[in-house]
Amino acid sequence: MKAIGMFLLASLVALLLRSTVLAALAARGVVIDVLVLATVTWSLRQRDAWGATFGFVLGLAADLDASHWLGRHALALTLLGYGVGRLSNTLVRDSPLTQLVLIALATALHQIWVTAFDATAGVQQLPWFAGRVLLATVTTAPIGVLLLLLTRLLRRRGGYGNASGTSAAG
Repeated sequence: MKAIGMFLLASLVALLLRSTVLAALAARGVVIDVLVLATVTWSLRQRDAWGATFGFVLGLAADLDASHWLGRHALALTLLGYGVGRLSNTLVRDSPLTQLVLIALATALHQIWVTAFDATAGVQQLPWFAGRVLLATVTTAPIGVLLLLLTRLLRRRGGYGNASGTSAAG
């Protein structure tokens, strides 16, 4: 029951951040992909099945919140949640470098997918497309790692642990 409550709370917080504070930043050109950040974080902790479920629910809610193609976030976040969850079985999940690479890769893939729906003029928009993907990746990944580090410090114990499921801190 606690896991479902955390599932709903994490989804709600990500959607509220996306619709309020981060929407104002996005209007100024700064893209922080909180949907990917929440999905990667959840998938690192809960593994592949829950990661895919979280990505699907969060993506579907984001699709319903915005007026665009239904399913574009849901599909991408489901696949990212599953992929990161599967990788979390073989990675040291507490490593900031691992988290940085996973968040950066997931953000780049998600932004390429989502931005491709917005690109209408083809080759003329390639610099805009590349700039948006790059900006989202270089802002989301370090912010995500800092947030994960901060939560680990506030909890004063190991975060995710390593591939065997044991905490890296002991």
